[in-house]
Amino acid sequence: MKKITFFLSMVLLALTMSLTSCVKDSDVVNPGEKDPDFKYIMLMSDIHVMAPELLENRGSAYENYLSQDPKLLEYSGEVLEYLIGETLRRNPDLVIIPGDLTKDGELVSHQFVVSILVKLRSAGIPVIVVPGNHDIDNPEGYYFNGDNMRPAERTSPDQFKTLYADFGYNQAYAKDPASLSFVCEPLKGLVLLCIDTNKYEGNKYIDKGDEKNYNQTSGRIRPATLTWMLAEADKARAQGKQVVLVQHHNIVQHYDAQSTLQGDYIVADYEKVSKQLMEHGIHMAFTGHSHLQDIAQYRTIADNARLDSLVDVATGSVISYPNPWRTIKVNNEFTEWQINTEYVTTIPSLSNVQLTCYKSLYNNFKGGLGWHIKDGWSSIDQYRQMLEGIGLPPGFLPQTPEELTELLTTYLGDQLTGIFMIYNEGNEWKNPQASALETQLKSNMEKILRDRAAMVGLDEMQIEGFVYTFNTLYGMRIEPGLKSMLTDINQYNNPDKSLESRTDDLNAVLCLGR
Repeated sequence: MKKITFFLSMVLLALTMSLTSCVKDSDVVNPGEKDPDFKYIMLMSDIHVMAPELLENRGSAYENYLSQDPKLLEYSGEVLEYLIGETLRRNPDLVIIPGDLTKDGELVSHQFVVSILVKLRSAGIPVIVVPGNHDIDNPEGYYFNGDNMRPAERTSPDQFKTLYADFGYNQAYAKDPASLSFVCEPLKGLVLLCIDTNKYEGNKYIDKGDEKNYNQTSGRIRPATLTWMLAEADKARAQGKQVVLVQHHNIVQHYDAQSTLQGDYIVADYEKVSKQLMEHGIHMAFTGHSHLQDIAQYRTIADNARLDSLVDVATGSVISYPNPWRTIKVNNEFTEWQINTEYVTTIPSLSNVQLTCYKSLYNNFKGGLGWHIKDGWSSIDQYRQMLEGIGLPPGFLPQTPEELTELLTTYLGDQLTGIFMIYNEGNEWKNPQASALETQLKSNMEKILRDRAAMVGLDEMQIEGFVYTFNTLYGMRIEPGLKSMLTDINQYNNPDKSLESRTDDLNAVLCLGR
């Protein structure tokens, strides 16, 4: 009897997986070749359009900005025009843009975006957008004029809703009173929960009396919004409709420890929220923000021992390497989604977009690393002071953000940059360099410890004690996350192996139940 019960359980498990998480390779989809049994969707994210008038004159002000955040900003309008041309040529049934529509929320940039997107609306192609962390009440929007910058007019939540009225808000049949979230049914039988995950109410402004300008990059779903959206999902599913989430921030981890190492890229309490979404029949999300081309799956064991999952389809930035966007072919029941990757390769002003962006991102890695270290220095400094308080020799740890940036770049720059580029590309496990980079990274981290320990005068026994402690902590805290990232396995090395998953980040078929 137990054998029969076990067999039936395994059959049910297999069936459930086929309904909620079947993943396989997919042929490249060209929405221009229409099949009446399918719908066609184009997905582009983090377009970060900068209105041309914001760059009055190139100079140190603009170059300094790019050194910290290298993107194809001055060609962003041209990239969007290219994508609009591709969209008009292919004539899909729907276009989705999950946030960061502008460089930094400048009103003129939003107006510029709308002036381009309206071409799709005029052609009868529905476009659905949600705001990203760059888009609303952002204090970091500027005009650049040589060595100088001056603030650009910001975009309020109400202005955003008005500007994009024809790109989701007028099509919404329900709107969240607590945020800019809304629900729409752009294709019959497909309901999109379009969620505002941003924290713009926490931004800081010098012109309002704050010590410095600060734009919140982290995300969350407000409690009231979560209650509202789950109720809307229940209503839609009761009518037999497929419900898919669209938001800017990731909803599940794209590698183990992402919530710890890159917490700003994933919504707060993601695990709790994800479980609630699954309980209410939501099994797929389209996100952006992290600028990586990655499909991640979070799995649970529900009370009835049924494997359940939520798939997060994150799409990279079209103006940052590797410049990806997605085409989607989905059956009319919205149960089988063929999701593929294409790239912006050439625009009139640039013959090789990807190579230009690769060089820019690679060459400016130190600047970006320095910006993140400086931004988070208060937390790093507290950690440094704590360690020195329990006996770590002064000078062992860097005393300034600049010193830490230089140290990491000198010892780990090549490995960190290589891993970062592979991470952005997706399908990390297929890259033969990934494992070697991880091995070299660990070796060089150990070399930092030995060199710093010798520099402050520790003896050989003390140094070996430091190295032993490091290797122990590395195996517990760092290695699992890196292995998860570079093998592209979510819930890596989980005791319950059925929870592990690897999904083709670039071309996959995702199957959802109804």
